[in-house]
Amino acid sequence: MNATFVHEGIEFDLTLTYADCTGVEWVWTGEQVDGVPLMAQKRAPHGCRAPWKLTDLYWELGPLIAIHDRPSNTDFRKAIDPNYEDTVAAGYVEAPAAFGARIATTPVPSPAVPQLTANHLPPSPLEQTGFRRFIRSLQKGGA
Repeated sequence: MNATFVHEGIEFDLTLTYADCTGVEWVWTGEQVDGVPLMAQKRAPHGCRAPWKLTDLYWELGPLIAIHDRPSNTDFRKAIDPNYEDTVAAGYVEAPAAFGARIATTPVPSPAVPQLTANHLPPSPLEQTGFRRFIRSLQKGGA
């Protein structure tokens, strides 16, 4: 029996679980009617166990979205660290100090920056008489 079905130019892999647009998951029952696969809810509530033809399901509740198997922890590790198996085989023998030295970045040399002195800084607003007068007027409650 063929594990794929083509409907309206879309190829359905019947070994996968499909979700309809309401989020209900559907699986192939392994049966066909008139050459059309019968689909049943993966977790059907009581009274909703009748299988649907895939074409009717697609028409009424489609589109159907394939749900692929979730990657295993091993798959995640391989994707994150391609040398994961080598690292595990090595037994994590790297000391914390060696790890810190390995991941430490070398400082990027910056161009010489002149040191600022008081002459380079703008004058403080407190040294301006108008500003002091304004602050005193606020302290006295006037303005």
